Amino acid sequence: MMTGVILAGGLNRRMEGRSKALLPVQDQPLLLRQLTEMSRICNQMIVVSNEPEAFQLLLASNSMPLNVQWVSDIYVQKGPLSGIHAAAQAATEQFMWIVGCDMPFISSEAAEAMRQLCQEANVDAVIPVIDDKVHPLHGIYSRLVGSEAEVLLKKEQYRLMGLLDHIDWLPAENAFFEKLNLSSKFVTNVNTPDEYKFMLENLS
Repeated sequence: MMTGVILAGGLNRRMEGRSKALLPVQDQPLLLRQLTEMSRICNQMIVVSNEPEAFQLLLASNSMPLNVQWVSDIYVQKGPLSGIHAAAQAATEQFMWIVGCDMPFISSEAAEAMRQLCQEANVDAVIPVIDDKVHPLHGIYSRLVGSEAEVLLKKEQYRLMGLLDHIDWLPAENAFFEKLNLSSKFVTNVNTPDEYKFMLENLS
């Protein structure tokens, strides 16, 4: 099992201020859709948010009980790296499945396959590399990467890709998922109103 982590601490500037985590996808807020998928394989679920009140109301009104822990950034508004750091402090499982709150199609099957690879290869992380593009979110990380994230944050080095330069990680490329008959659609994210509209128009 794993700790599922949703990073929901962004300012949503590119979405014109709308909370990406609350965008409806197939009549369900995106965050709820993600938590439901995560609950299939995660003992613990963490949402990193500095303003959790709106999300807590959403969960309170949900008919299916979901055990969610709310965590705030320790290094506030320093991007996904600070979210990973905060989550690592609270994680109880060895591995964390970390996603952004703007990813509508996260896949527990893909995450579990990556976790197995991470464990067998004894590396710090397994990261999807789809069509030669690195997707550090929807990655599997050892919770021990939190200490490396803290080193970078203290140096005011906030790039998430910078973390990958300092840890031992393996890519999970297209062929890895194709062999398992898994679509790579899970790396899709929606950052802008146009991307959100396109995603809704192409739901299958």
